Amino acid sequence: MTLKPLCWIPVLLVAGLFPVGSLRAQGARTTSATSNSEAIRVSTTLQALFTASERSDMLALDSLYAGDSLTIFEGTGVNRGWTDYREHHLGPELKEMKNLQYRPSDLDVHVVGNSAWVLFRYTLKADVNGRAADVVGLGTAILERRGASWVVRHMHTSGRARRPIDPA
Repeated sequence: MTLKPLCWIPVLLVAGLFPVGSLRAQGARTTSATSNSEAIRVSTTLQALFTASERSDMLALDSLYAGDSLTIFEGTGVNRGWTDYREHHLGPELKEMKNLQYRPSDLDVHVVGNSAWVLFRYTLKADVNGRAADVVGLGTAILERRGASWVVRHMHTSGRARRPIDPA
């Protein structure tokens, strides 16, 4: 069995073989100016994905997701490839949502070479079939650099209805 390059990231990080650039929402903590600029690009890509989702902008999302290489884990659901996700999950979901507000926060960005991962929180508010949805959640995104751009290769999110004790 051959491991894919992304599978080695945790092993190499634990071994301390790669410097890691990290960017938190409140400030930067990086090993170099290069890793800081890449962390900003990764953060910008993820922010653009949330914004494009709010607008139901499938054309923009086409360029932000990794095509056939994409995997999405949402709750217990799995989508493989952008076409599967767009046609059987995201597209129908976005058509049902009105006044969508989908916002990431507390981004914790890490960059190693051509790979990056982001830990984040998110909120989602929308009118869905005449009912108000107000969700808080956590997510992990894995991105891959393709040329000068970053694309989302994998995303795992899980959320629940907002509770009174949750931050606004």
